[in-house]
Amino acid sequence: MTRSIAMLNAEVAERLARFKTVFIPYPAHVALHAEFHYLRELARQMPGKPQMGVRVLAPSGSGKTSSAQAYIDLVSKQTPNTDDYIPIIKIDLERHTTSKKLMVLILQAFGDPHPEHGNELTLKKRVIACFKRFKTELLIVDEVQHLNYRNGVKNDVTDTLKGLLDAGVVSIAFLGTDEAEKMFGRNLQLNGRLRPPCDLKPLDALKVKDQQAFAGFVSRIDQSLVDVAGFTSPSELTEPTTLSALFEVSKGIVGRVMRLIHVAMEAAIRRGANRITLEDLSWAVDAWAIEQAFTNKNPFKEHRVG
Repeated sequence: MTRSIAMLNAEVAERLARFKTVFIPYPAHVALHAEFHYLRELARQMPGKPQMGVRVLAPSGSGKTSSAQAYIDLVSKQTPNTDDYIPIIKIDLERHTTSKKLMVLILQAFGDPHPEHGNELTLKKRVIACFKRFKTELLIVDEVQHLNYRNGVKNDVTDTLKGLLDAGVVSIAFLGTDEAEKMFGRNLQLNGRLRPPCDLKPLDALKVKDQQAFAGFVSRIDQSLVDVAGFTSPSELTEPTTLSALFEVSKGIVGRVMRLIHVAMEAAIRRGANRITLEDLSWAVDAWAIEQAFTNKNPFKEHRVG
């Protein structure tokens, strides 16, 4: 008897959720994890002294946020949060974030039940108290491109974050899209507190090292589809024509490969397949990559064989 839509939806959601819990190692993301760890070590070795930060810029879909969350999850497993220790907190900036709103976001991340009570100075004192009480070593600030303004309150937020570094409160990782580059370029005072950038640049199809990194990443995706996502056969994603098409669609941005696989995976599960096929990938390009303006053509159709 044909399964109901509800049952099929439940299976697709469960398998996709399971697959999304897997962190696929990729050299640039592994290097980012090492940078996060080093910033935490600096914070531990120099308590109360001016701290360092790092800039992490990348095109949308590069996996910077996923990589940061994977690192937080890893640390959480190794050293779970306690009543007096929260090693890392992460906040996502909003388009109209002010210094006061920044404090509210940080207090929310700490689980403060009344994050908006008080004026800006009071909130700042509470934030600093939280960092000290919970011995927090790293603050990850995502979506920093929202601070890319020359004048106005947005500069106050940047100054406030720099102030946390100067005061030795916590080390900071600044994550954002390439739109934030100009902001860092004109804020030399903040740059003076930053380590060399750890930006995630798109892979170059003409560089052998990048080709190998991309192929290795895709190969690990294929293996995880079998090990974790419930497919019984490899999807042969590293077959040369398939690999080339994936590179072309993603433009060397590995996070976009993952998102394309998510869409293709859903299509394969819904038709009861034991693996993802070229037809699933082609459909995913049409339905997601082209519709979302990540590409304007479908290489799986252009290079189809057999």
